[in-house]
Amino acid sequence: MNIRWNIILGLIVLVLLGWFYSLNQSNHDLSELIKKDESPEYVGQKMETILYSPTGKKQYVGRAETVSHYDNDGHTEFTKPILYLYDIEGKNAEQQSWMLSADTAVLTKDRMLYLEGNVVAKSLLPDSRLQRVETEKAQFNLTTHDISSDTMVKINGQNFITTGQKLTGNLQQQIATLKEQVKTYYEVNNQ
Repeated sequence: MNIRWNIILGLIVLVLLGWFYSLNQSNHDLSELIKKDESPEYVGQKMETILYSPTGKKQYVGRAETVSHYDNDGHTEFTKPILYLYDIEGKNAEQQSWMLSADTAVLTKDRMLYLEGNVVAKSLLPDSRLQRVETEKAQFNLTTHDISSDTMVKINGQNFITTGQKLTGNLQQQIATLKEQVKTYYEVNNQ
């Protein structure tokens, strides 16, 4: 009789241990489902965003392969971003004026866009004095359209190519200032 009770008690202990183990496993699985602070709030694939001015005119259209937004500090990360800027005040109102692209970008709450890897700013207006800006890293202010870079920059313009170590400028005003190791090549038309 003692052996029977020992077997029954042993089976009860094994069942209780199995039940206790399964509870711990399910709690562990639930903790993996809870978002960690350093994780993005959302992740999107092949996203497009359109921003309009208060008067209803397009300001820019942004596209990216992947988008990850972080609520903890409000920044958004982009992979393969392309940003089309619109000239909402000039003679080409409602027309795309510039295209910005890079390998990656980070947008902060203060509307600063930090572009990195194969950064290109290309004018989409044929009469633009600045046609193309190329660098490895650049900062772009979405409000003022100011652009800056502390890496080697190449600018193609109407009848010139210039390179320099640092850039400050404004795409909407078509102004660019290069500093340090500046070299410029002019193309003269004999027509």
